[in-house]
Amino acid sequence: MGKALVFLSFALLCSCSLSASPGLEVTISESILSKAWQAGVKVALPQLQSLSIPDTSGKTSTPVGSFDYTVSDVQISGFNIGSTSIQLQSGQGVELAASGLTLTVNLQFSFKEESWPHIKTGASATVTVKDGSATIVVLPTSTSDGHLQLSLTSRSVSLGDFEITVDGSMSWLYNFVESLFGGQSKGACESAIESAIDGQIPQLNTYLASLPTQYAIDMWQGSTVTVDYSVVNPPTITSSFMFLDALGGFSVNGQASSCPYKAPDMPQVASGNDVQVYVADYVENCFLYSLHEGGLLTTTIDDSMVPSSSPIHLNTTDLQGLEPNLYAAYPNMLVEVGR
Repeated sequence: MGKALVFLSFALLCSCSLSASPGLEVTISESILSKAWQAGVKVALPQLQSLSIPDTSGKTSTPVGSFDYTVSDVQISGFNIGSTSIQLQSGQGVELAASGLTLTVNLQFSFKEESWPHIKTGASATVTVKDGSATIVVLPTSTSDGHLQLSLTSRSVSLGDFEITVDGSMSWLYNFVESLFGGQSKGACESAIESAIDGQIPQLNTYLASLPTQYAIDMWQGSTVTVDYSVVNPPTITSSFMFLDALGGFSVNGQASSCPYKAPDMPQVASGNDVQVYVADYVENCFLYSLHEGGLLTTTIDDSMVPSSSPIHLNTTDLQGLEPNLYAAYPNMLVEVGR
């Protein structure tokens, strides 16, 4: 899950920001988010293959007496997921679900009889869990520095049917392990998986926060235009789409210009495509304004650029009819025209 929604971050990278209002809107369908969730599950699975469960102890009554027991060395392994699904919840977040969970739980347990002669015994057991499920609800938000961030609003894990193999031949031992796992041990395994999910969210947010929000473009005249793209406003979620607003700033050689144009309201209309990008002409206007303010829309014309067949060339002699004072001061000299 550490990279489950990385796709969303890259979808934002094409967003540009120009002022406090967005000039570009990315619409992502539930179908694309579902594919991102599937990819995220594949990334997260290796981190769920080896989970340790705290030891537990207690007392139990059996047909052969009362015993103190200890369950230790509980290990979860072989974690697999059958299928995944996603549901956009309007105004609430994104529900990520996984079903058909299977895993193996290995454990050791020991017994000590409470009364004399205080018989001690122990055994190991292997529990195969089938048809479990997990549900996670995350809420995408934006940070003050323009990054996407996820908040975990709820999560639940439910382990389904299970089969037990006990290393021993006493039938009461099997019944005890079955009862124990169906109670506190099963709950401990579910809590361990939920804790592992909890730990994935900060890792993912750290990754999202590390993504760059600027991109430098080499331009002509040795200049560099830097595009500042960042997320603005929390994403808007409907029952079928997620709308991501982005704003962008342009700077030339490190000098930013305040765009004088006003950004329009974003329409938030989905066309039915998996991914839709709405770009206001405001973005282009502000980009050109930044180039102009940075001196990248100016050029110099000299006589070498005038065709040889032209009757007029860029020199003070040919231009003296227009600029007699210039000719008087600089007779028969070349002229450069800047624009």
